[in-house]
Amino acid sequence: MLSGKKKERGGDYVDPRQVLAAYEELDELRAKHPDIMAEVRPKDKQKTLMERFLEFYLSMHERFHRENPVRKKTYCRLCLLGPFGVHHFYSKHWIKGILYLAISFSGITVAMSLIDWMAAFPKQADENGMIVV
Repeated sequence: MLSGKKKERGGDYVDPRQVLAAYEELDELRAKHPDIMAEVRPKDKQKTLMERFLEFYLSMHERFHRENPVRKKTYCRLCLLGPFGVHHFYSKHWIKGILYLAISFSGITVAMSLIDWMAAFPKQADENGMIVV
């Protein structure tokens, strides 16, 4: 079930959706074979902490990490105002923009906006000059 491993970020990465699918498959097996699986976990027991954490992570990821198309030149220029989160407001990542604005006094956002620029600059723009961030 978890054979969908791929190299990403320098290590093995398993998609959380696959883990949830494995949990659902396990629940189906428990329903089909109650006599064998009764020893493992009673049917009336609630979800495990890991299951709840993965569901929470996926809901937050889907809610706040939407990839939006933006003009590459405009986005890269707004990264110069990155310490204030302007480029995140432009790409409709409101939570990140507010976070950058809130901690802009610390100077950490300067490095973070430089990283955002380095991630956006090498992306290939389409015929309209748009990239997805």
